[in-house]
This record gives sequence, C-alpha cells and structure tokens, in this order.
Amino acid sequence: MTTYQAKVQNINNPIIAQISSSKYNFNLKVKTAYISKSNSFSLGHSVLLLDEDDEIIDSGKPTVYNISKDFINKLSEDDIIQIMPDGTISVLWEKKLNPFDVTLFITHQCNANCVMCPQPPKKDEYSLLETNLILLRYLAKQPIRKIGITGGEPTLKRDDLVLLLQESYKIFPYAKIDLLTNAKKLSDFSFSKELAISNPNINFCISFPTDNLNDFNQIMKGKLFTDVLTAIQNLGILRQNVELRVVILKQNYKRLLSLSEFIYRNFPFVYHITFMGMEVVGYAFDNIELINIEPQEYNQTLLEAVRFLNQRDMHISIYNIPFCLVDEKLWRFVKNSISKWKQAYKPECNLCSMKKTCSGLFTTTKIQNFKFSPILK
Repeated sequence: MTTYQAKVQNINNPIIAQISSSKYNFNLKVKTAYISKSNSFSLGHSVLLLDEDDEIIDSGKPTVYNISKDFINKLSEDDIIQIMPDGTISVLWEKKLNPFDVTLFITHQCNANCVMCPQPPKKDEYSLLETNLILLRYLAKQPIRKIGITGGEPTLKRDDLVLLLQESYKIFPYAKIDLLTNAKKLSDFSFSKELAISNPNINFCISFPTDNLNDFNQIMKGKLFTDVLTAIQNLGILRQNVELRVVILKQNYKRLLSLSEFIYRNFPFVYHITFMGMEVVGYAFDNIELINIEPQEYNQTLLEAVRFLNQRDMHISIYNIPFCLVDEKLWRFVKNSISKWKQAYKPECNLCSMKKTCSGLFTTTKIQNFKFSPILK
C-alpha cells in the first residue's frame, strides 16, 4: 500500500474517496477526490486535492494540500485513497497497477510473532471493517478477479471476516479469494465451516514453515503446530482449497525435502505449495542474523523438494526469488509474485531476457546484497 504525508484542512475523520478528473460528480453514493488548480470543488466532490504549488484558501470544505506533484501524477481516474486527519494518504487501490486485484487489510493484530514477519503486529487504532466495505462497494463496476484478505491475522476478526467474505461474493461472485492466515483459529471446525459457506471461492493460504513441532513453534513464536494440523484437516474435510506457504529460512532449509514428504503423506489434498523468499523488513530484519540464508545455499534442497512434489503431481510455485538466484531446473516454477507497488529491479536486470516474468526485488526489503547475473539466453 503506497502512502504519502500531506497537510489537511477540515478533515476530522478518515475519508475514503475515489479519484475523479471530472469537474462534476453526479454519483453521490461515492465520495470523490478532485485534483484541482482552481481551488474549487466544482459540483458534488467530497475532497479537494492540491499540489505543493497551489495557493491554499480555506473554503470550509475538506482539503488536502502540499501534495508533491510526483504523487499527484501517479494518481489516476478511479484510484481509491484513504485520507487520515493527520494528513496521511494511503492508496487502497491503483487501477493502472492492479486493475483486476484488490487487497483488504483487516487487522494489525496477530496471535503469533513469526521470526520472519515483515509486518509486526500491533493494536488497531480503529476498526477497518467500514473501510473495507466501502472499498468493495466503490469497486463494484471494476473487473476484479482476485481479492486478497490479510492482516495481521484476519481470523482474529471473526465477524468482520465472515461479513467481508459474504459481501465479496455478492459484489464479485467469480472473484478468487486469497485468505492469508496462520490457521490457528481454524482448528475450530465450526469456524472453518462458517468461512467455507460464506464464500465458495476461498483459497486458504496457510504459513507452514516446517514439519516438526519444536521448530514450527519456535519459528512462529507460539504454540501453533497442533492447531494448524487440525485446521488443515478441517479444511480438507470441508473440501476447501488449501495452499501451504513455506518461507525459506536458516531454520528450515535443510528440511525442505522432509517437509515436502510430510505434506504429501499427510495432506495429499493440498492444491498448492509455495516456497518463498523473505521480505527483509520488520521482524525479518530484526532477526536477520538468526534466519538469513543465501539462495546458493538452499538451491539444492529446494530442487530436491520441488522434484519430490512435482513427481507426485502436486502443484508447486516459487515466490519472491529472481530467476538468476535459483537453479535453471526450477525456472518453470518461478512466479512473478511481488505486488507491483513494492516491486523493483536492479540496473543489471535491464539486460536480462527473463525480466518481464521475473518477480524482481522488494523495494521494502532492507537487505539487497544478492549477486545478480542477467540471463542473456
């Protein structure tokens, strides 16, 4: 989510608005933010956006000013922003970057403290339910194909989560739902069932770092292993799509093959397994000396794990790792997986024949010391 700090007048509560280039807004069900140099709201707009060179006149209406021209120029028609009373602007949806995808952020809270978490949990200052409901409503006419639901841990907000899943299905009945969760709460069969019947299009994307209790609980910083196993079985009984996500760490890279064997023997119904590179920020950066492992060190074990699962017709992907850092035999499993708003490439990547389909790097990561070698064939 892209954010920017500006200044505001006459804004005491959060405002969610859709960017409009028209002088007139006749749809009063949608709040609109109008980019203007005339310091005039024209007709029907809820918020006026002014860049750093515009003259500030207090009209008595909500106004955001001192916005850099670079930020203004990145905004386009139908983009959806949230404006906070302290002047923080968050871009909730960018039409040019993600015309078919949207992410709903439910909570900052979590019931784990994973050593590799890029977004450490914290208390919610206010409910995010209304923000997400408004966002879905504003997007009703857009061709949304995938909705990501994340946190924190979304299942901590049970009622909010169920309502958002139901509303998502009403507005976008064919959209795929990726629900990112540690699944601890889903050890409650009734909760798993409630989610399953709230929307038929859910993919439960579950963090599953290793195959043994002690390492699992140490990585997740909580007693989750038994509950997560029960949750996956619950979802299997309910015939739900389950994706297991394995972030590769120093603690688990030697066990990738045994982990794959464990998944295949215990959860053959799992529809997707992903092996993932780290986003080095938050707890991942704080614990970097404990968890960091270079791709050249885990390439062989990753290859063995992927080969084992592939030979058994399991669906596998590799996320967040550039092509040049993995064995060529793994290239067909590598996906362009990083969100476009935080995706970047090194200058040498411009020479690479694989750039168009490569995930590149996280702009958010605090360590980017990999040795890149452009693929020229």
